[in-house]
Amino acid sequence: MIPISDINPARNTPVISRIFMFVTVGVFILIQPKNQIELFNFFYQYSAIPCELVKFSPISEAQFYNNNCFYTQTNSIFPNKNIILSMVFANFFHANFIHILGNLWSFWIFGNNVEDKLGKSKFTIFLIFIGIISIGVHTFLNQESLTPIVGASGIVSGLMGAYVFMFPNARLLVLVPFGFLFPTTIKAKFFMIFWFISQIFIAIGDQNISWEAHIGGFIFGYLLLRVFNNKRYNI
Repeated sequence: MIPISDINPARNTPVISRIFMFVTVGVFILIQPKNQIELFNFFYQYSAIPCELVKFSPISEAQFYNNNCFYTQTNSIFPNKNIILSMVFANFFHANFIHILGNLWSFWIFGNNVEDKLGKSKFTIFLIFIGIISIGVHTFLNQESLTPIVGASGIVSGLMGAYVFMFPNARLLVLVPFGFLFPTTIKAKFFMIFWFISQIFIAIGDQNISWEAHIGGFIFGYLLLRVFNNKRYNI
């Protein structure tokens, strides 16, 4: 199912959501290199890499060329890389136009309502925490990986978890691929079931998509709202 919008208008202007989206688009257009080789190097230089987070040091030439996180370390490729900031930067990087479009589209559908109820300060903290924790879950399950983590998918998944806790019965307008795409509405809680099933297929068939960050972000997004902001809304 492809979410198009929700039938759940926000009462307040989603300032933080807009800032996040503008910054992400700005990074994609103005900062990320357009050449694929340069983009490859850019991700290694600035984005989060599980092996680096586990060892808390930039990967070396030997590790990279042998594709082995535990290979004897020699000269670091990017010795001045900030490992902590890489966990923040990773959420703003995207591999291509489809990647950023899909993430920001979903971010807008679910983010404006979550921000509306949490308020700007709590919502900002929520985004930072979920971004870091989703990368942490991916890292925990892929400790030897030398592949950079890029994209706001973990944050989007966290917003989905928060959204379904607060608005389980809110209706979403979705496109259903059934030979052709046709629009229909479905309650948020049922949409999330289908979404979870899709993550299983991703885990089985596509190693380039971080289902770990998706699931981790969703679960912690849901639990954060359940523990710290347990108000639900009948929509």
